[in-house]
Amino acid sequence: MKYPVLVLLLAVAAALILPVVAAEITFSADSSEYFFPLGATATVPITVTSTYDHDIDGTIQFTTTEQLQNSGTVMYSTKNRVYSDTISPGTAQIGLDGGTSNVEKSLKVQIVYDYTDTSPVQVTMPEIVIHFVSQVPQQSGAQAPVASTSGPGTGNVPSGSSVQIVQQSVSVQQQAGRDGTLQQALSNGQQAENTNALKEQLQREAQKTQQDKASFEEALGNDPLLSSVNESLAADGFTRQSLSSNPSSGSSGSFSMEYRNAAGESVSVGGSMENGIVPSIQERSKAPVNVTAPLASNATYKAMAQQLQDKGYQRNSTALDLSLSGATVNLTFQDRQGKPAFINATTSNGNVTQISLETEKEAPFDYLPILACVVIGAVALVAAWVLYRKLRNRPLPVHLPVANENLYEEPFDHRNAARKLLAQAEVAYGDGDPAAACGFAGQALRLLLACENGVRRELTNAELVALLQSKGRDARSVDDVLSWCADVEFARGVVDEGEFSRITAFILDSIDRTQAR
Repeated sequence: MKYPVLVLLLAVAAALILPVVAAEITFSADSSEYFFPLGATATVPITVTSTYDHDIDGTIQFTTTEQLQNSGTVMYSTKNRVYSDTISPGTAQIGLDGGTSNVEKSLKVQIVYDYTDTSPVQVTMPEIVIHFVSQVPQQSGAQAPVASTSGPGTGNVPSGSSVQIVQQSVSVQQQAGRDGTLQQALSNGQQAENTNALKEQLQREAQKTQQDKASFEEALGNDPLLSSVNESLAADGFTRQSLSSNPSSGSSGSFSMEYRNAAGESVSVGGSMENGIVPSIQERSKAPVNVTAPLASNATYKAMAQQLQDKGYQRNSTALDLSLSGATVNLTFQDRQGKPAFINATTSNGNVTQISLETEKEAPFDYLPILACVVIGAVALVAAWVLYRKLRNRPLPVHLPVANENLYEEPFDHRNAARKLLAQAEVAYGDGDPAAACGFAGQALRLLLACENGVRRELTNAELVALLQSKGRDARSVDDVLSWCADVEFARGVVDEGEFSRITAFILDSIDRTQAR
């Protein structure tokens, strides 16, 4: 008997241990090498899997290294791209953009994801090599998959994007044996001055890239609209934690920033600069940050906010679209039962031009359904008693009739409807209409989650997020995707192919997860 007891004890121990296995995030790719024809864009799909039950905020760092010279002097160009990213539970794909090339060359790629759970964690992918070739081998990409490893992180946000040129002196024989695949090597008799000239040219290009980045970020620091946003957030106790810039020149490009306060609440700020001027800024937060000065001093707004406060509502998110001339403000409130309320306003040249308050109306208590149920219940009890007295001594029938399986119609298949909307989105994006594509994608996600939570009507983004929060669900990733789709649909933002793929992958994953329940 001791062996069954031992087996039982081991099973109990396993049941106690398995639930506390730490969640993790993994990155994987189908191969360690990818081949692309000259002139094509190198996009490598990376699968991201999270076993956490909530969204994880972190920073992705893409580092590409290219050998520029293959002679007695070897030079490497290292480009480092850093940006913030939120990973949701489940599995999704991101596209690694390796750029393009009209000449044969190879790029070595390193991917690192830094985030903080109970302590800093760093997820590191094995090295991936991208080859640009005139003729793609038939067996390209047939290697074994590669997966990331996790280890302790530093807790520091990685530095911003950069370009670096590194010189390394080796013998011709060493270099020829180390990198025989590159066809851009200089001949052994090439003059040293040619090597120096090439090195100087590459250094000038790298220096210009760094100068553009420095000029762009300096212009951001001097921009009046961004300065006013910084002052407003500082007044609320928020300090900037990160800046990710993507300049196309010293005076144009896009940027995103993240701010945090002592309580850990975050605010994301993003926009673009055109010819040294930031025309508008999008500010998003789950925290009750300052509204614009004209709205804060408006008597109607104060009365609306006080009315909501008296009814037990509290601010829980803020969305601001800011410009120097005015702003569009969307504030979300929620009471203790999870019911949402919204204050929407528009300001222009220091004046509030439009303001509205939306709440769910409480219908008066209706006693008629209760009375009807009592009457019907009493009649049913009397009828059941009479029938029982009449039939209690009768024998049971030999068999009972089988109900018709086709008696009821099939219910509305909201998952299939969501897939059809998502297919329309992909067709619209393929036809060059990203606004319509994001409109269809947002509609698909709203339809799916509304029906999953028992609501059979079209909901706004804010209503859907409030519904999910009222049921105790983490709606941050849903809110981010819906806001992204809305920005593109109403021409407040743009989306590239990789970003649109992430949106559709998130919605497909949501459909699959609801199907599995």
